[in-house]
Amino acid sequence: MAKVNWGILDGFIGKVGTVVGSFWKGKPVMRAYKRQVSDRNSEAQQLVRTRFGAINSLAGAFLSAIRIGLFEVARRKRTTEGNVFVQENWGCVHADTPGAATVDYTELVIAKGHLPEAQFGAASFADPLSVEVPMTDSSEVIGADPRDKVYLFVYSPEAGAGMLGDVKVRADESIACTVPAYWNGHRVHVWGFAVGAGPDNEGEISNSRYLGSGTIS
Repeated sequence: MAKVNWGILDGFIGKVGTVVGSFWKGKPVMRAYKRQVSDRNSEAQQLVRTRFGAINSLAGAFLSAIRIGLFEVARRKRTTEGNVFVQENWGCVHADTPGAATVDYTELVIAKGHLPEAQFGAASFADPLSVEVPMTDSSEVIGADPRDKVYLFVYSPEAGAGMLGDVKVRADESIACTVPAYWNGHRVHVWGFAVGAGPDNEGEISNSRYLGSGTIS
């Protein structure tokens, strides 16, 4: 509670709402009240920092994909694709121990929109240093266009990096991504999405689809 020295219009000492009154060199002054945090390094705060660190690292590793897949959402929200990625995927990153985060890759969103999705099969890791995914022609789906671009994205947690594969169209039979030689033996995760390229859907984006995981040979 504040103490008023001489009158209601004069200086005061103590907290009133969100401000604190005091005297400095004989003059009444007022400053904003700062709530004291008892323990800035509590376990709960460490867990939050662990989650933030993990999801920010993911956003950097996924940048080549989310600059395409989350572009429209970021533009509407007047923010960056990285910020959209963090907002969309905060619930996919968990931390039970400070410094150790886990990620539910199956639920990660790397593209978001209303364009019809491409029709992907299961990811294959049979060829050396390559990920291949079969596709079914989806060019006749309402809202789609034969010229739509289809993207494949592969992420290696061990490398902390991801990369886009070759760009295909809906009628192609498969889509692939060749990965660096040092990824040999890495377990990777795979997603696919489409971007409109026709006169009626240019720039529209589909939701991303998680296509599975496997080990690079």
